[in-house]
Amino acid sequence: MKKINILFTIIFVLGLVLPLVAQPGNFNTSLHKTREGKPTWYDMENGGYETLTGVPIEDIGCVGCHDANDANGDPYPTTGYEPNCVDCHATGSQTSTEADCLGCHGRQSKLRSLGVSDVHRDASTPMVCWDCHNTADMHGDGTPYTSMLEDGAVSTDCLDCHSNLVGNHAPYDDHNEVLHCSSCHMQTNLSCYNCHFDSQVEEHVKRAKQPITGFVILVNREKDGKVHPATFQSLYHDSSGGSWIAMAPNYTHSVTKNDARVCTDCHQNFGGSIPAIEDYNAGGGIKFSTWNSADSTLSWTQGIIPLPIDYKHSFLMDFITYEGNLSDPPGANWTFVKSEADGFQLLYSTPMTTRQMALLGMDTLLVGVEQIGNQVPKDYMLEQNYPNPFNPSTTIRYSIAERGDVELKVYDALGNLVETLLNREQEAGVYQVEFNPINLSSGVYFYQIKTNSFVETKKLVLLK
Repeated sequence: MKKINILFTIIFVLGLVLPLVAQPGNFNTSLHKTREGKPTWYDMENGGYETLTGVPIEDIGCVGCHDANDANGDPYPTTGYEPNCVDCHATGSQTSTEADCLGCHGRQSKLRSLGVSDVHRDASTPMVCWDCHNTADMHGDGTPYTSMLEDGAVSTDCLDCHSNLVGNHAPYDDHNEVLHCSSCHMQTNLSCYNCHFDSQVEEHVKRAKQPITGFVILVNREKDGKVHPATFQSLYHDSSGGSWIAMAPNYTHSVTKNDARVCTDCHQNFGGSIPAIEDYNAGGGIKFSTWNSADSTLSWTQGIIPLPIDYKHSFLMDFITYEGNLSDPPGANWTFVKSEADGFQLLYSTPMTTRQMALLGMDTLLVGVEQIGNQVPKDYMLEQNYPNPFNPSTTIRYSIAERGDVELKVYDALGNLVETLLNREQEAGVYQVEFNPINLSSGVYFYQIKTNSFVETKKLVLLK
């Protein structure tokens, strides 16, 4: 019996110790150690904000950011900081507090300070971060990821605990599992609006106008292809005059069980009244935010915001800049600059397709381009327009093999440009666009498609 007790004791101790022994080997590849998330979206080589600012990320002070004190309660050194265990665990301890997590995960902390509820956090036995996030999420799994949004970087998902909900939802869910749970059950997303980049660069002061909530942008998440909430970081840099939007899937701990969205919260064509869709249908754009110069306040669109396929020119917001002393703590003194983004970065996700937009009640004629099916072609192709000859309109179909910028233009017989049908980024797919030349006379014209790696021209004939 004594031997059995000793054996159980050894097994118990090994069960505690072995995972801890294994963690340091993986920790060096974890995002908590490498901090690769920020360089992934910012660096010039990834098409990030550095392309406008020209400021290397090493000069910003973001990658090595940390809370004021470590888990021991001691102030961090002013120089020579390296991410390590003491960021989360007090010396000699293998436990953490939620304060250690929230000291770095500021958006989740801000939601709490704003009083946003969450069914898990507000339960009779409140759940904490590590009730859902496993060791691999926090200490790494041996694979060096470039972002927490990369497939595999965070394995935790709603269905880990709620696998039975798929079947339970089936009788009244017509989405065929293409929506992530959070699309309906997450109350809000959050953004700290309009980061003033000069304050960060010159004084290492994090300065945004204000946190905003009450909106949920919808995108298609790349890692599972599901519709998922997204949020954004908007930035303005006085020195370069560059405005930027970086958008990506995002999950906030604002889950509701019984007050989830219903059809009319997302579908304008089901009788809903969705401000973003109404805005788009009125003129082909979504003005997400507006700066009110009279009283220096910000207003923004509430509710569901499906990100249109033509988001780079249809998703608009007002950019503002800070006029005070850069070393001042965050405060007032903001003024309007412009409503256009000089760069728009969509990470680990794609916008709504024209088919998805139509299903939500968005006027896809304002887009002017219709995606045909969901197939991804192997090759680029420009098809012959039909009908041809034509009057008054004809359809041009083309295939895009990979995501990129696409131009589709019409020229007369002398090579003069007569109309630009398309000039924007598109996902891989098969598309068609209608050409309806109102002010052109009968004759021979040429239409040309141009991408980064493909150019083709065909002839069409207009007979009036």
